[in-house]
Amino acid sequence: MKARKRAPMVSALALPYCLVVGLFLLVPSAEMIVTSFHIPSPKAVAGEGFSLANYARLTDWFYLGIVWRTVRLALMATLIAGVLAYPLAYVMARSERTWRITLSCLVMVPLMTSVVVKTFGWYILLGRNGLVASILTNLGFGVHSLIGNDAAVLVGLAEFSLPFMVFSLLASIEQIPVALEEAASNLGARRFEVFLKVIIPLSRTGLLSGILLCFGVSSSAYVVPAIMGGPSSRMVAQQIFDDVLVAFDWPAASALSVVLLLLLGSLIYFGIGIAQRRST
Repeated sequence: MKARKRAPMVSALALPYCLVVGLFLLVPSAEMIVTSFHIPSPKAVAGEGFSLANYARLTDWFYLGIVWRTVRLALMATLIAGVLAYPLAYVMARSERTWRITLSCLVMVPLMTSVVVKTFGWYILLGRNGLVASILTNLGFGVHSLIGNDAAVLVGLAEFSLPFMVFSLLASIEQIPVALEEAASNLGARRFEVFLKVIIPLSRTGLLSGILLCFGVSSSAYVVPAIMGGPSSRMVAQQIFDDVLVAFDWPAASALSVVLLLLLGSLIYFGIGIAQRRST
């Protein structure tokens, strides 16, 4: 009976959120899907008529290469973020309150900094006559610039997504009782074995959330590949930008956006399904 009485209240509280999502997400997404089936026309910005040509051209090797590069770099950035975030999140979860707050603030600073500012910082650091390139040149490697390739884009994406992975893992690791680690140590497990066989399995929910967040922000990134990448490092967001503001081909940009949306939506759907099966 109490659950039934609370149902109208819960629905009323959820209504504003549903309205915002419907107005600013579902409606534009539906319009984008419709536009993706239009034919480019000088008479209408969003095109007119009906055609599958925008999706048919995505089977070209040029677009397949862009999609594959986007997925590959996003996965690699997510992997790097996971490897770097796990030890830091564990230290934060097991530290005293003062140290935890200090480390949390340090991790949060990049989130409060504009991605343009951060990316240009990497550009100066890794670019021609930058600090890293100068050190390598003085060591005899003859490197003048590390910008303009997939490796530079990967560095930027990993740094950009790292805080999302840290806080996702931190929320899960904090829920793991310290007594479980002590019990594993008393049974003869070393620290690395405790981390591998206790911490990682029990923090899979946070890891999954971090993977979804990191892959999402990395695969849809525009500023990082645009500034740190080169012609051979083009990603999906750059192609969408050029289709909209350079070629004025909104239907083609919409079709590529729908593909990216389906990719991310499928990943989130399967990720949530895996998490629910794990919890049952």
